[in-house]
Parts: sequence; C-alpha cells; structure tokens
Amino acid sequence: MSRVIGQSPNTCILITKPSRSGAKRRVSQNKSPLLGLVKSQIPTFQSDAVLSQQFRYFVSDSYGSDVLTFTVELPQMPNGVSSANNLILLPYKAVRIKSIEMWCNFRPDGNITGNTINLTMIERRTVRPIEWSDTATFLTPAHIKKTFSKLEPLGLWYTTTGGESNPEIRFQLPKGAIMQITYDAILHDGENCGSSSGSGLSYPKVYTNSLDLNVTVVGKTYQTVISKL
Repeated sequence: MSRVIGQSPNTCILITKPSRSGAKRRVSQNKSPLLGLVKSQIPTFQSDAVLSQQFRYFVSDSYGSDVLTFTVELPQMPNGVSSANNLILLPYKAVRIKSIEMWCNFRPDGNITGNTINLTMIERRTVRPIEWSDTATFLTPAHIKKTFSKLEPLGLWYTTTGGESNPEIRFQLPKGAIMQITYDAILHDGENCGSSSGSGLSYPKVYTNSLDLNVTVVGKTYQTVISKL
C-alpha cells in the first residue's frame, strides 16, 4: 500500500507500508524447536494419589429406640478387605475427614428429639468443643453441613499406626435421618498394611466401616464395625 505525501513540478514522494498479513504469516512459520522438546519431556507424576470417598449412614431398623446417639473417634478406616473370617486388612496409611453432612425429614409422629439431628465435637487436645443442631419442621428438613480444612485438627491427616488420639465426635441421629461422611485417603503401598480383627466375616470381600453396631451403610452389602488402630 502506498500514498503520495507531497509533490512538486519535478518530484513526488511515495511511502509504502509493509503488508501486515505477510508479517504474521512469516512469524507463524518460525516455530521454536524448544516447544516440541518441552512437550516430549516426561511429566511430573504423583504416586501417592488422594482417594476421595463418600459414605452414607442411617440408624438400623432393628435398633430398639427412636434416636441413636453414639461417639466415635474420627477419622477411621472407611473400609478394608477381609482375608479370613476374623481378619480385615486396612489398605490406607493416612486418612482425613473432608466433610460431614446430615439430613432429617420431618416426621409428624416424632417429638422434638425425634426430629432433631446433632453433631458435637468433644473437647480434646487442639480440638475446639462445639456442637451444631437443627430440627426438622413440616416446612423444611433439618440439615447440617461442615467442611474441614487440612490445616485444622478436625481435617488433619492421621496416620493409621497405634497410639493416635484422633478427634472425638458425637452424633445424634433419629430413625429416618441420613449422615454422610467424605473421607480422603492414601493407599498404604510402601510397607505392610494394618489389620483389624473381626468375626463371622466372608472373604475375600470389601467391608465398609459402619462406625457403630446400630448404624447401617447405604448401598453396602458387606459392612462391619472396624475398630480404630
């Protein structure tokens, strides 16, 4: 492209601009050889991947009372693999609680206690003693949801060796209520895994930790109380 910017009887001056499309075309063709070299490098790999699992629990129909209250140290092993009728292998070397969520629909034939869910953190070293309660009404269900940071005691990673003092948590669940716990876990793939004793187990089967004798796990055929190491 050119234009005349001035002229006299004997001369004229032309200014020519380079084609932009031509410049872009030349740049696109000059690819750096380093780009292909970087793409061919072996990428970083994390061998200890975090496995996130959700489990839902409810009060067993066979429980004799309308409301179940139980206390348990968490986190615990979410599940394990039976290797004999009295032994469960525990495949995780560290476990943490990511979140706890509870629901309860309103039951017209229940009293206040029978429509109330409660989540209580028992006083323990570094753990803040606090509780949350919610009561279902005919308009809305009861609902509690708590998530835990990796930097607070309730959300820390806990090893599965003996002698650990994990946070102690108390649950109040009426019949018809649902509790959901989300665990993060890391497989124990560098040393011998832990184990827990049991009785009357089928094997080899994957057993889910039901946390309490009166608690049932939703959708899990094989379940038992797996004791804390």
